[in-house]
Amino acid sequence: MLLQFTVKNFLSIKDEVTLSMVASKDSSFEDNLLPYEDGKKIKNALKSVVIYGANASGKTNVLKALKFFTWLIKNSHEMQQGRKIPRDIFKSDKEYKNEPSEFQVIFIHNNIKYLYGFSVTEDEVIDEYLYYYPNGRQSIIFERERDEYKFTIDVERQSELKNKFHSKNKLFIATESLWEYEKAKVPFEWLSSYLNIFINHDGLEGYTVSSMHNDEKINLLVKKYIKLADVGIDDIAVDIKKSDDIINSDVFKLLSEDVKSQLLKKVQDANIIDIKMIHKAKDKEGNITNYKFDIDEESDGTQKFFGLLGPWINALLNGYTIVIDELDIRLHTLLVKKLMGMFLDPDVNKNNAQLIFTTHDTNLLDSDLLRRDQIWFTEKKEDKSTDLYSLYDFGGVRKSISIEKGYLQGKYGAIPVLKGDWN
Repeated sequence: MLLQFTVKNFLSIKDEVTLSMVASKDSSFEDNLLPYEDGKKIKNALKSVVIYGANASGKTNVLKALKFFTWLIKNSHEMQQGRKIPRDIFKSDKEYKNEPSEFQVIFIHNNIKYLYGFSVTEDEVIDEYLYYYPNGRQSIIFERERDEYKFTIDVERQSELKNKFHSKNKLFIATESLWEYEKAKVPFEWLSSYLNIFINHDGLEGYTVSSMHNDEKINLLVKKYIKLADVGIDDIAVDIKKSDDIINSDVFKLLSEDVKSQLLKKVQDANIIDIKMIHKAKDKEGNITNYKFDIDEESDGTQKFFGLLGPWINALLNGYTIVIDELDIRLHTLLVKKLMGMFLDPDVNKNNAQLIFTTHDTNLLDSDLLRRDQIWFTEKKEDKSTDLYSLYDFGGVRKSISIEKGYLQGKYGAIPVLKGDWN
């Protein structure tokens, strides 16, 4: 589970900001909490947080920073010598052009707490560090400043990997994991697989279709939730078309040579997954008939909801942390509440899954779903940089008051300042 993410000098984020998933001492909404051991103490993490803010305040950039962080970890071992690291710096201050971009996470995997971070310029890794807390006390796995390394455990093995594979533009955790060094491989697994981040929604439908094809449990659950959502779909048919079947079909023979060539590139040595949404309706005689529709014939909201179900169910079954930008787009507020509720319900979320999302839907603020420490805001400061803070930071916010009303009145910032005469 994710406990904390910190970033500096990335996109609109100039100074260090931290998104914390560690719960405050607030005793409300216990079902929203994930207990974990920290040394000899039992603490709580949050199952979900939501981020509000005006357009261009930096909500999405916080998620993009986390996306870049995981991207570099997963792709670092493929970086060729001399290749630039594609970071996006804070551009509204010239002094930050040559400053490193900094990233850090604290998380728990297999009941052990880890702290991992790095700072990079476009040319090199400036520093990198990996710590773990096997007995509640911090132990160094490795520390690095450019080409200088410090090891306190498995010194001979780690030194060998450093001497053979050090590269100034590669992260050492990726190198160690690739070469099966267990103490790096275990946290690398969480960093590369357990953080699922969706900034662009275009790939959601494909994710869900693929998940349905590969996992029968997910297939059945997607069908269950699509029916419960009252979008008119009674069943979903997933048909696997083998490439040979497509090539030998009568339709394929009628295509032009150019179209055949393009299609062959897509289907060669692969299967095509065809999906149909099944609606039931009575004909004139009163008989129930099935009607099949392509997914793109469904409403935008139905397509969005269907696309979310794959990542949602996958996260809940495997204990992933799912991060999604603008969850509410094209979805009714009641449906968004149900999606949130799946993560907060202990009978549904049995594997410590977490949800982080941005939204403009203020109806969620006064719902009976969220604690004050689960509500976060981004605000654009005078220097055009992003500030990130929690509602819990505002002391004295009584539970009886309307948070939505206070937010829209500007009590917590993070709203647009609309100027001039709009008439």
